[in-house]
Amino acid sequence: MISDLISILPGWEKVRFGDVARNVTDRIDDPKESGLKDYIGLDHLDTDEIRIKRFGSTDDVEATKFLCRKGDIIFGKRNAYLRKVAVTDRDAVVSAHSMVLRPKADKIEPEFLPCFMQSAQFWKTAQAISEGSMSPTIKWKTLSAQEFWLPSRNEQKKIAQILWSIESNAEKVERLIQVTEKLKKGLLEELLTKGIGHKKFKKTELGEIPEEWEVRKVRELFTVETGTTPSTQVKEYWNNGSIEWFTPVDLSKLRKEKILGKSERKISGKAYDESNLTMIPKGSLIISTRAPVGYVGLTSSDCTFNQGCKGLVPKTTDISSEFYLHYFLFIRSELERNSGGSTFKELTKSSLEKIRIVSVPKEEQEKIADIIDNFDKALHQNRLHKELSCALKKRLTNSFLSGELLVLKEDVN
Repeated sequence: MISDLISILPGWEKVRFGDVARNVTDRIDDPKESGLKDYIGLDHLDTDEIRIKRFGSTDDVEATKFLCRKGDIIFGKRNAYLRKVAVTDRDAVVSAHSMVLRPKADKIEPEFLPCFMQSAQFWKTAQAISEGSMSPTIKWKTLSAQEFWLPSRNEQKKIAQILWSIESNAEKVERLIQVTEKLKKGLLEELLTKGIGHKKFKKTELGEIPEEWEVRKVRELFTVETGTTPSTQVKEYWNNGSIEWFTPVDLSKLRKEKILGKSERKISGKAYDESNLTMIPKGSLIISTRAPVGYVGLTSSDCTFNQGCKGLVPKTTDISSEFYLHYFLFIRSELERNSGGSTFKELTKSSLEKIRIVSVPKEEQEKIADIIDNFDKALHQNRLHKELSCALKKRLTNSFLSGELLVLKEDVN
């Protein structure tokens, strides 16, 4: 048992939660008159995120709330399974469905307490003591009486230093992602309307574009195909046949991926022939044409797709699908505007075919696509870096606070 391991570690001590933290209940009866502009509700706390990234306004809330000070811990006492606990970087008004906790500095390292509250050890107890069926809630009286094993003050300081260093790194990467996304947005606007190095421009129905560019309808550059789905009688498809003939693509994939890869669901030649399916070749585009409209993917193999999408097959080799992948995402609002329907929005084949887009020389298409792809690669790497940093922090938190991993002096460096 983990508790048996901890009990024999030097310096570790079992303490009541109420001995190391206090529940601050400074009431604010009228948030609008509090003199504070920021409001922190449960929806402003993110699962497993120790920082609060967004705030509400005190102008939009009523009834009695609590006051928190910079450095206080905001703990979502309702629905503890969502694991919401964060440190506020400012004075603010807080939801009454939260607890405002303040470390007792003479009993615990202040920076260590929020790290401990993100551990599996704490959340397991928090969920166990939650009361109620519809929206289980934790009472301070119950939480304060819970006992936990904590390392020595010196060990707490080391653990907090390591975990907050990782958090600081993740925060810097997150800022870099935000800056890169902002730069990419401006770059897209410039590249997809002004191109590269053009001096002369002309006015068109799409606005001002380079003189060398033309305006064409989608159907002039692409063959538009409507998606299909096999009949339920085709058991080989619905039971995941094993012979690879095509990759089916659906709306859910387009919302997550731009480059569409292999799928587990496949079908053999005979069943494919009998199903009368639409198949488009590798290097085609697929656009979601049912709400939400305008998600775009590039196929990496021959594939078929369902009725919620349309396939765009380039008519000539002068068309770079990589360029138009970015272009159609750029004009997504235009695709949505051309959608109709009362029950749900849908972009019909004829409406899509009539939409006007730019026709750009092939060489310039490829240069623009390369520039945008490089931004996307940088964003991907930074997002991966942040994801790995968060995973590392979570793993170390649980390892340190279960006694499975001890901090050596050189670990801090």
